[in-house]
Amino acid sequence: MRTPRGTRVSPGDTASETWLAEGTRREAITQDLMELGQYLANNPAMAKKRLKPVRSAKVLEPGVYYNMGTGMVDRVYREQRVALGHRLYRVSSDPAAPVAEVRRKILEGK
Repeated sequence: MRTPRGTRVSPGDTASETWLAEGTRREAITQDLMELGQYLANNPAMAKKRLKPVRSAKVLEPGVYYNMGTGMVDRVYREQRVALGHRLYRVSSDPAAPVAEVRRKILEGK
């Protein structure tokens, strides 16, 4: 982040408590999804066993997906085209699903 004069500032120097709270929460959610992706990348059998594969789709519907190629869990908020040969698994059809629900579905398969 930069000031109007172009000098760099850290989030701790920012006066807005709302910005600080918002940024921290988003970072925590992103970190949780990254950790789930890392877990699935280390345990590929879990994805195949507990998640629904999306193989023939050319356009993804909104939802939460695990991309086996990149090892990431991503939220898709509107229809998105995908390349042929993708290795995606649908975690949830709700793109705004809480991280706890996504985690439960991945770990418990429910």
